[in-house]
Amino acid sequence: MYNEPIVIEFSLLRIVFLAKWFKDLDYIYFSKPFSKLNKVKVFSHNKKADFNVNYNFKKVYSSVDFNKNALPYIMHPNNYLSKEAQIMEKKVGILMSGNFDKKIYGTNIISKNFGMMNRWDVYQEILKHSALLSIYGTDLLENLDSGQFKNKFVLMKWQTGAIPIEKWRDYLSSADFIFCAPGMTMPMCHNVLEAMSVGVIPILNYSNWLNPSLEDGVNCLEYSNSSDIAKVIDTALSLPEEKKQILRENTIAYFKKYYDLYDFKKNSSNELVVLNENISDLI
Repeated sequence: MYNEPIVIEFSLLRIVFLAKWFKDLDYIYFSKPFSKLNKVKVFSHNKKADFNVNYNFKKVYSSVDFNKNALPYIMHPNNYLSKEAQIMEKKVGILMSGNFDKKIYGTNIISKNFGMMNRWDVYQEILKHSALLSIYGTDLLENLDSGQFKNKFVLMKWQTGAIPIEKWRDYLSSADFIFCAPGMTMPMCHNVLEAMSVGVIPILNYSNWLNPSLEDGVNCLEYSNSSDIAKVIDTALSLPEEKKQILRENTIAYFKKYYDLYDFKKNSSNELVVLNENISDLI
C-alpha cells in the first residue's frame, strides 16, 4: 500500500520480463538502465536507503511468531494483473496443480537444507491414494459441475495442460483444500497464498514459512513425513462441512490480516526481511 510512484531499475534483460508482469500498474515505472535515474524511494542493503533490506528469511521460518519486519511473500505477479477472482461454489475436495518433474523437484536440496520431503517424494506418495483423480486442466474447466470431483484428490500436472492464469484463482476457489508441496530451492511457493486469498485451506509441510506460522487444525492441515500424507488426505476428505467452514474462515482472516496489504510508509523505519530464492540467503 503506497501512494507515491515506484521506480524500479534493473538490467535491460530483467526489465523485459518485469515490464510484462507489471505493465498494467500505473504507479510502477521502469527506468532504462542507461538513463539517469530520478530516485523516489530506494530499497537497498545500504543503510542510507529509504528501505533497508536483508535476505535473512531464516529469522521468519525459525520462529512461529509474527515478524513485523518481514515483507510479505506474494502470489504469482500475474495474479495482480488479472481481474478480481470470482469465488465459486465448492465442488472439489482437494486440488493440487503444478510441475512434478523429477529432475527439478527430486533433488536433495529441500531435504538437506530444510529437513523436509521434497515435491517429488510427496508426489510419489500421493499417487498411491485411492481418492486420486489425475486430470487435464481443461477437464476441470469443462466438468466442474459434474460432481465427480467433490470427494476426490484432483491432481493437474502442468505437463498435461494448466488452467490459464487469468482463470486460475476462479477455479481454485472451487476447492475445499489445496495440497502444497515444496518448491525447487525453498519450501515456499506462490500457490499457498493464491489459495488462501480465495478461501481455500492449505495442506502443507512448511507452515513455519508463513509469517506468522500457520496452525494445524486452525488455518491449515499439516503433514511431515510419508506416513502422514495418506492420513491428512483422509482427514481432509472426511471433515464435516461445519469444521471446514471454520478452517476456511480462519484461512481468509489470516490472509487478510497478514498478506493482503502492506503499508510501506508505516514500516519505512524498519529493516525489511525479504524472501530471496537463493539458497545461500535461506540457510
